[in-house]
Amino acid sequence: MDIFQSIFLGIIQGITEFLPVSSSGHLVVFQKIFGFVEPPIFFDTLIHFATLIAVVFYLRKELLALLKSIKEKESQKIIGLIVLGTIPVVIVGFLIKDEISHIFNSFNLLGFSFLITSLILFSTMFFKNCVKDIKNLNWLDSLFIGVFQALAILPGISRSGSTISATLFRGAKREDAFRFSFLLAIPAITGAMVLQIIQIDQSFINNGFFANLAGFLSAMVFGLISLKILEKITVKGKLHYFAVYCLVLGLIILFI
Repeated sequence: MDIFQSIFLGIIQGITEFLPVSSSGHLVVFQKIFGFVEPPIFFDTLIHFATLIAVVFYLRKELLALLKSIKEKESQKIIGLIVLGTIPVVIVGFLIKDEISHIFNSFNLLGFSFLITSLILFSTMFFKNCVKDIKNLNWLDSLFIGVFQALAILPGISRSGSTISATLFRGAKREDAFRFSFLLAIPAITGAMVLQIIQIDQSFINNGFFANLAGFLSAMVFGLISLKILEKITVKGKLHYFAVYCLVLGLIILFI
């Protein structure tokens, strides 16, 4: 890949990883429709690392507050909820690991998955008076949200859209739904990176230092921008705006 491809893929990763439109789904779309070549594993891992840094930086105040008060029951409860909410995606990922390539090659499944994302996002219109703080979530809430995150293993189903929506479905305030979704994203993205690291070959050398750096920086910068946009849209209760996009994209994929 040249430096321009790296920047383009970094931008796409930064935008779609956080906006509720499914980064994995868009990767399949670009590969199938536009003939994009799948990037080297190292590069894919690198831009995932960039988005992880973006999340950690964006939530730095919440993360520092958790670390500083780690001996307090409230902080321990929140950390426990994050761990519990991560369990479903680990289990599902392990169970379907041998079918991943088949799942990513199914264009019909991709189209239906975008329609599912659209339905989930549209549903948030009916949850307007939620009042729970993160500290008031319980283990059942966390597992429920975790199941939605596990569902997002399928390309076309947005992780952020699913988990924010699921948190709203459990009665959480919009700003808390956003925060819990991305606190939950940290172990999920980290886990995906670890699986990729195991497969890394010489792609770092083959792709070139500056191309990798350009992709990394573009993914991180656009990731931060996307997080800011999504937070504002979530707080304003406008997640259903993205539902229209996912609906149209899903229908196009199914009927082309």
